[in-house]
Amino acid sequence: MQDNLFQFLTDLGLSEKEITVYLCSLEHGSQTASTIALKTDLARSTVNFIFGELIHKGFASKQNKENTTYYTAITPELIAFTIEQKKAAAKKLETDFKHVLPLLTSIQNTSSPLPKVMYFEGLEGLYRTIDECCKEDKSVYFISSHNNMHPKVREYIEQIYIPASKKHTHKNKMILNKGLQSANYIKKAESVYDEIIMVDPQENPFALTTAIVGNKTLLISYAPEDLSGIIIENNLIANHMRTIFKVLIASFKQKQL
Repeated sequence: MQDNLFQFLTDLGLSEKEITVYLCSLEHGSQTASTIALKTDLARSTVNFIFGELIHKGFASKQNKENTTYYTAITPELIAFTIEQKKAAAKKLETDFKHVLPLLTSIQNTSSPLPKVMYFEGLEGLYRTIDECCKEDKSVYFISSHNNMHPKVREYIEQIYIPASKKHTHKNKMILNKGLQSANYIKKAESVYDEIIMVDPQENPFALTTAIVGNKTLLISYAPEDLSGIIIENNLIANHMRTIFKVLIASFKQKQL
């Protein structure tokens, strides 16, 4: 339960220390920074700074009494209001982006022959790479292992990637390491793929997921200890990787005969 609480507050944009100070303030009511510092083993100056961040994010308030500053955490009920504010801000950002997108596109230099390379880190970055694999109705070729995947990434794949891909006419192909998690994934992703080859992870220990879609090649680490990914946008590289995939899948098929 405590882990769920920390994860929820983290998803709302609070850091570990901000969560500690917020929960302590919520438990002990309106207090000075010195009191919260003693109860959290943080420096008073750090607590003052953190409360400034919490106030900015809408999770705390302050008032002065007799030349002393008291900080108060917002009540749990008010978090719903904070969520609504974030939703409204996200909606405005989405609307504003639609207006500036043509301008950004007109500025973009598309004459360079060099591949476009984008690097992503963390869960939000990996969600972006997953989106790339299902935003268009195109066949995607995967080489992957689902047996060491961050649970949040697995959840995003099941809730976003699979439903979106099931609507596509073009089906995907995958070379996948055998394992319990892989077997479970195949059941949930039924109809997303028209060809899946399962291979021995001891002989083929895939450490990354490779995905080829359109003119993009993605190299992604879903492992909890290294959440990172690269998208290379280049026709020559993507076609080369598709050729390698076809050679590999033909070879694995031959071995299984």
